Amino acid sequence: MKYQIIISDEAKLDIREAKDYYNKIDEKLAKRCISDIIKTIDKLAENPIHHQVRYRDIRIAFAPSFPYGVHFLVDKTKIYILRVFHTKRFFK
Repeated sequence: MKYQIIISDEAKLDIREAKDYYNKIDEKLAKRCISDIIKTIDKLAENPIHHQVRYRDIRIAFAPSFPYGVHFLVDKTKIYILRVFHTKRFFK
């Protein structure tokens, strides 16, 4: 069963910030990072239940090559991408 993926505005902003950060370093690196995050999100549609619940019914899928975690909720037919957090950065 394929799930419909819904990406929140906050998650879109997180992805844009990741792209901006890596663009400052190298444009090709930014493209690879965004591709890695998008592939991680796309794979969720196949089997989101594969990822364990971490907190408050939220699951996390980690990008394979870059330090980002895709935080999401699952219901019967939809996957809600809530945030895409850098796993090494601390927030104040």
